[in-house]
Amino acid sequence: MTESVPQAVEAQAQPGTEEAPAWQTPDYVVVETALEVTAYFVNNR
Repeated sequence: MTESVPQAVEAQAQPGTEEAPAWQTPDYVVVETALEVTAYFVNNR
């Protein structure tokens, strides 16, 4: 029920460096609803 949502994070770009990407997208999990949060805590007690 949880989805992995990429979040754009600006990286420090070095002048004259073409290989380094200007933006990096780390993967992390976002809990979308309060019902999912409740179910998670009830199941993990």
